Amino acid sequence: MRSRDGQVSLKLAAKVCDQFPNSSKFGSLEEASTFFEKGALGYSETTRRDHLDGLYLATKDWSMEPLEVLSVHSSYFEDPSLFPPSSVEFDCALLMRNVYHSWRSMPALRLSSARDRALSPIGA
Repeated sequence: MRSRDGQVSLKLAAKVCDQFPNSSKFGSLEEASTFFEKGALGYSETTRRDHLDGLYLATKDWSMEPLEVLSVHSSYFEDPSLFPPSSVEFDCALLMRNVYHSWRSMPALRLSSARDRALSPIGA
């Protein structure tokens, strides 16, 4: 994937597998799945920068499969101006497929000060 402006890229080569990686910080596929299911609500920056837009992933069923990652590259996480070398480490990749879902708009999260705006994630 490459953004239209060419500033962000992501490359992933992986295949579905039966084994959750032992190297993961999660103890099991179930633990990782529960973590992401509870994190189905997210916020992203807006052009006005006084609030973050809310978006919720609603599903009827929630299921994930582990992926064996052959290679991964993220221009965002590999940018040393954002993350000092060795400060970010890839953990694991999970796949969701054939999941009936919808995206729901959630109330905006108001930012109350310049400090809050400075701490908001860019492009999240």
